[in-house]
Amino acid sequence: MQSQHTCLLSVSQEQRAEVASHFTRTGKDVVFLGTEGDLFLRRLCEDGRGPVAVRPGPVSCGALATLHSRNATLCLYDNTKLSGARRAEILRAHETAVVAPAVFDDGILRITRLADGLRLAGELDISNRNGLVAAMAGDVDVIDVRSLRFVDAGGIAAMYSAASGQVRLLYPQPVPKRVITLVDPKARRLVCEGAGSG
Repeated sequence: MQSQHTCLLSVSQEQRAEVASHFTRTGKDVVFLGTEGDLFLRRLCEDGRGPVAVRPGPVSCGALATLHSRNATLCLYDNTKLSGARRAEILRAHETAVVAPAVFDDGILRITRLADGLRLAGELDISNRNGLVAAMAGDVDVIDVRSLRFVDAGGIAAMYSAASGQVRLLYPQPVPKRVITLVDPKARRLVCEGAGSG
């Protein structure tokens, strides 16, 4: 069976980590080649995935990083640094391109929609809390926060205010959980469930 050659033209490091994590769920004997190995391994740990071999370069096709499995190769690129001609060249060199849309992604915080709510990855602070408030419009009652590494009190206060009822926050990391508890100590609206890997 021939290996499938796929690319991702990403808009953020969080998007690359999200797609790479998904790739490890579908591939066997995955090897990560590239410079973002620490972020990748942390994200896999947050998502409860692994094991994956991480090796320094060389990567395929001039990508930032490459993931190889028995039957597929995923090349990760930073779309924000590509010219139109280079982008077209990359797309021609790969059989398929991954599409991984987000509700919000400013390079610091990535918000994606799940079947039962939202997923936050990265850092929530004053610069992007309005993105969260906008994403929560429409009765969100579950938010997966396992990949939320930092949040300030204002971010949690914005989440609290935007909640139309109780919101279950799944697998918070220790630092965000401490801030959540400070803002809503009796868990009236923000209810932490499970524990993050950190």
